Amino acid sequence: MTEMKALLRFPGERKLALATCPIPEPGKNAVLVRTAYSVISPGTEFTQAKQNSANLFHKAWQRPDLVALTIRHLKTEGLSRTIRRVDNRLGRPMPMGYCALGQVEVTGENVSDLEAGQRVAIAGMGQANHAEWNVISVNLACAVPDVVPDRHAVFATLYALALHALRQGETSIGNQVAIIGAGLIGQLVAETARAAGALVAVIEPDPTRLNLAVRNTHAQCFAKSHEAPESSFDSVYICAPGKGNHHLIDDATRLCRDRGTIICVGDMTPNGTRKSLYEKEITIRQVRSYGPGRYDPNYEERGEDYPIGHVRWTIKRNMKAALDLMADGRLDPAPLITSEIAFEDVADHFIKGPMPSQLATLVRYRRVENTPTKPPAPSERKSVQSSKHVQIGLIGAGNYLGGSLLPLLRKHPKVEITACCSQSGFAAVALSKKIDGLRMHGGANELLDDPGVNSVIITARHDSHAKLAAKAMMAGKHVWLEKPVAIDQDGLNQLRERANGSAPRIFMVGHNRRYAQMTAKLREALPTGAKQFRYRVRIAPLPENHWLHHSDQGGRTIGEISHFIDLIISLTDSKLVDIKCDWLDRANGDSIWQLRFADGSVGEVSYLQGNRHDPKEVLEIDAPNFTASLFDWKKLRINGRTVMRNWFGQDKGQSAAIETFVRAVTSSERTALMPRIEDEIDLVARILTAANTATSQTPN
Repeated sequence: MTEMKALLRFPGERKLALATCPIPEPGKNAVLVRTAYSVISPGTEFTQAKQNSANLFHKAWQRPDLVALTIRHLKTEGLSRTIRRVDNRLGRPMPMGYCALGQVEVTGENVSDLEAGQRVAIAGMGQANHAEWNVISVNLACAVPDVVPDRHAVFATLYALALHALRQGETSIGNQVAIIGAGLIGQLVAETARAAGALVAVIEPDPTRLNLAVRNTHAQCFAKSHEAPESSFDSVYICAPGKGNHHLIDDATRLCRDRGTIICVGDMTPNGTRKSLYEKEITIRQVRSYGPGRYDPNYEERGEDYPIGHVRWTIKRNMKAALDLMADGRLDPAPLITSEIAFEDVADHFIKGPMPSQLATLVRYRRVENTPTKPPAPSERKSVQSSKHVQIGLIGAGNYLGGSLLPLLRKHPKVEITACCSQSGFAAVALSKKIDGLRMHGGANELLDDPGVNSVIITARHDSHAKLAAKAMMAGKHVWLEKPVAIDQDGLNQLRERANGSAPRIFMVGHNRRYAQMTAKLREALPTGAKQFRYRVRIAPLPENHWLHHSDQGGRTIGEISHFIDLIISLTDSKLVDIKCDWLDRANGDSIWQLRFADGSVGEVSYLQGNRHDPKEVLEIDAPNFTASLFDWKKLRINGRTVMRNWFGQDKGQSAAIETFVRAVTSSERTALMPRIEDEIDLVARILTAANTATSQTPN
C-alpha cells in the first residue's frame, strides 16, 4: 500500500489526529493532487473540532434527524443491529480542511483541462483536506498563474467565497458596504469589496483585527454597530457567528438604507425583528459556500460545468477570478497570514484551540517521494484457487457493509478480512481500527493485485458494480456482488464477457432474502403448481442529495427491485418467462412489477413510497387450499397459523447468505440455491428491458 497522512476527526472516540491512510485513486472526473499548502480557517474548522469532542448527548441535540432515524431502525431492526449501525457511523472518520494547493500528479480519463505537473488551487470539504494527497473533482481544481506564489494561491477558495458573497449582495463600484465581523472571512470580504470599488466600513470589537482592516483596506472602522451611521449602507455583510438570542440581524437592519440588503456569510441563525425589517423592506440573502455548483453532484462529482452564458460565476470561475486578481496585484492575502506550521504539527494546533489574534494559519507540507504506482496488467495476475479460509478484500465501506455484513463476516471462523479500499480511503481507516492487520488500498486496482485476497465483496456505488466485478473475475477472485448486478447494457456486456472465461471462480449476488430462515420455511410448505405472489414494498424517501438520486446511478428502483423479484423466483420451481413494469412515478421510483412463470404462477411487486408507520415488506402467497404471509421479516403465517416469529429484530438472510458464499469458495462449487452468473445477468437484463419499455404517468 502507498500511504499518506491526513488530519481526521474520529467522532466515536471524540478525538482529532493525524492518521495513516491509503492514497486514493482518482475517478474519471477527478485529479490526484500532491498537497503543498493548506489553510486553516479558524472559525469553521475550530467549530468542527469542538463539535467532534462533544459528548453523545450534545451531538444528538445537534442532529435530531439522526436520532429519529435511529429510533425507527430500533423499532424495525432490533437493538443489536441498530447498535452496529450507530457504531459504524460514529467509527467513520471525517477529514478536516477545505482550502489547499498542490501539484497535479494523476488525471482521470475525462479530465482535459488539467495535466500532470500543473499547480492547482483546490476547494471543498471532503476534497481539499489537510492531507498529503487529495483527490479533487475537476471543477474544484483551478490552475494557478505562474506569477502567483504558493503561499498566496492557496487562498483562492477563501477569496472565491468572498467574491460569491459580493455577488449575492450585488456590490459594485461606489456602493456603501458595512461588514460586521473582521475575522478571516470578514477581512477577505472587505478586501474584495474595496477591489470592486465599494466604500467599506468594518465593525469589529477586537482592536487587533480592526487595525488590520484599516491597514489592509483603508476602511472606516467601528468597534460596535451603534457607532456606525444609521441607514447609510446599501449592503451589510454579517461575517460574525450568531447562535441563539443574538442581535446581528437587527444591528444590520439599523445600518441598512431603505430597501437595503443583508448578506449572511458567517455561521448564524437569521433571527430578526419583523417590524424593523418590514419598515425598510430589507432583503436577506444567504451565502452558500464558494458559488454555483456547490452541493450539485453533477458539477462537483461528475465534472459537468454550467454554460457560461447561463451561469457566469461558478465555483471554478470565482477561483480563477481570485487568482487573476492576485496575479494583477489587486488582492494580497499576505497580511492575513498570522502563523505558519508544519503539517506534522497540525493536530497539536487544533488541540491547543483558537487564539483571538489568529486569522489564517498556513500548513506547510514536505515533499515525500511516495507517488502511487500503477497496478500490473490483468494478464500478470494469477488466479486464486480454493482455500481453507476465505481471504476477503472489501471494495467499498459504506453503511450497509459496516452495519450489516461486516459484523457477520468477522464472526465467521473461516473468513479472514485481509484488505479493503473505499472511495476516499477514510472509511478504510475506520475498518483498519476494528480489524488487526487489515491492509488498506488506495483503490480497487491495487486491492485486486493483492495476493492475500482470494475473494472480494463489492458494495461500492451502483454504476461501478459491473466493471468492478468483471475486473475481479479477470484477476481470478471469487466475487460477492451487492445488487444491482448492473444498471445498463454496457455493464451486462462486461459481465457476459467475463462469464465466458474459463478461470474457476464463484460469483454470487447479495440477494440474501432467498437464504433467510423464513424463506426456507416457506419453501418447504409451498404446494406444487401455480401460485400467486403479492409483494408489497414501501420505501422511505431519501434526502434530495442522496447519491442514489444521481442520474448515473440508475435510480433507486433499479438498485433494489431485483431483491424482491429474486425472492419470488427462489420460491417457485418454474422458469420466469416475462417481467413487465408500470411506472406510477419514475422520478420517485414508484412502480408495479408483474411476473409470469411457465407453470402459470404470477407475481406482483408493488414498490412505492410509504409513510414511516408502514411496514417495509409484506409478502402474501395464495394457492388452492393454501395461504401464507410474511410480515416485514418478523412474522411468518402459513394457513392461518404463525409458524415463525423474530421477536428482537429481523432476519433477512445475510448470515445464511455469507455461509453459502464461504462454503462455495472453500469447495469451489456452487450450492443448489445459488443461481448461476448467467441467470443473474439474465434477470437484470429483463429488469432493465421492462423498466426502459414501460409506460410512465410522469415524465422521465
